[in-house]
Amino acid sequence: MARASPPREGAALLQGRAVCGRYGRHFRIRYAARRGRLEAWYICDRANGDRGEPSCQSIAGPPIDKAIGMLIGEEMTPAAVELSLEIRKEIEARYEEADRLRCRAIERAQIEADLAQRRFVLVARNNRLVADTLEGEWDDKLRVLAKARDDRERAREQDQLILDEAVRERLIAMTVDFNRLWADPDTPNRERKRLLAHIIEDATLIKMPAEGTTKVHVRFKGGKIQTLTTPSPKSSAQQVRTQPDIVELVDKLLDEHIYSEIAELLNQQGYRRPGGSARPGRHETCFTTLRVAYLAHRYKLRSRYDRLRDLGMLTKQEAAARLNIHETTLTRWAEHGLIAKHAYDGQHYLYELPVSNLPRKQCSRWNRLVDRATALKVAMAPKPSAEVEGGVV
Repeated sequence: MARASPPREGAALLQGRAVCGRYGRHFRIRYAARRGRLEAWYICDRANGDRGEPSCQSIAGPPIDKAIGMLIGEEMTPAAVELSLEIRKEIEARYEEADRLRCRAIERAQIEADLAQRRFVLVARNNRLVADTLEGEWDDKLRVLAKARDDRERAREQDQLILDEAVRERLIAMTVDFNRLWADPDTPNRERKRLLAHIIEDATLIKMPAEGTTKVHVRFKGGKIQTLTTPSPKSSAQQVRTQPDIVELVDKLLDEHIYSEIAELLNQQGYRRPGGSARPGRHETCFTTLRVAYLAHRYKLRSRYDRLRDLGMLTKQEAAARLNIHETTLTRWAEHGLIAKHAYDGQHYLYELPVSNLPRKQCSRWNRLVDRATALKVAMAPKPSAEVEGGVV
């Protein structure tokens, strides 16, 4: 049941009508100034005050109030009134059938009372024992008749009157006016609560932390119950948390790119760092090298260094020892393309040696590195496979 409290100016629409689905008591309303606006919260802390237990539930008000407002707009429509009137006609028909049955019961009781009266009148006066018995039966029948009449009158008072066409038109017009008044931004919250009091009896709220939602069981004045599911607002930590699909994309890109390249690719594809409402003015922040490195460390992604090592890449010292050359010579060979190098950060590389025909140290004075690199490219270039037939390619 809703508490008999006058509507106030606060934004919480379910003031006095929100019931805790776990503790069974009404919520208390608390207001908190957050991010430049006043937010309503439905708080159930009576267990804490009564028995020193932890607070039962704390539910943010804006998602609940928004869902209630949408529900009211959907329910208060002319079509809903037409359906309600049709249901009312069926109920009235059932009331009329029940009233006919009560009238038949009154007729039977009247007949039995008349028979008892006739038997009492026809009995001989000197036979007092029989007369007393018949008089008692007559009184019983009269009481049954009176009870049947009282039951019919009481039932007729409880039955609602049949609506005429004028009342029906007024109800349909009232729904249009109601929706217009409800949607008007100039309507005070106090008036919205007064309108809500004529439609909703109470609302039971149950927070589902594992699902990130809140169940709202709305009970209307006529007894109808409807269940709504609203998303719970995310905390500041949840709002700035990177989406799982971005983390998966970073993990995939680490096979071929370093942190700076991944940041550039994410920005080109339109991805942005999270944190819009939790950090005002930063909802369009681009990814940076440090941010990508943090994601790899935070979600324990395998580094690009480990991935390249698994593919058989060698460090500079290992590759120089394998080729029996100095590390500076290895660097020059990698710059001219004699061996492949793969960056694992912005400044350091791992080296991939060819499977066959390893390059050998030669005198760069007589065989320049540029010429050797050009010859290697020509040798590795794919040869045309088309056959020349009849002098025409």
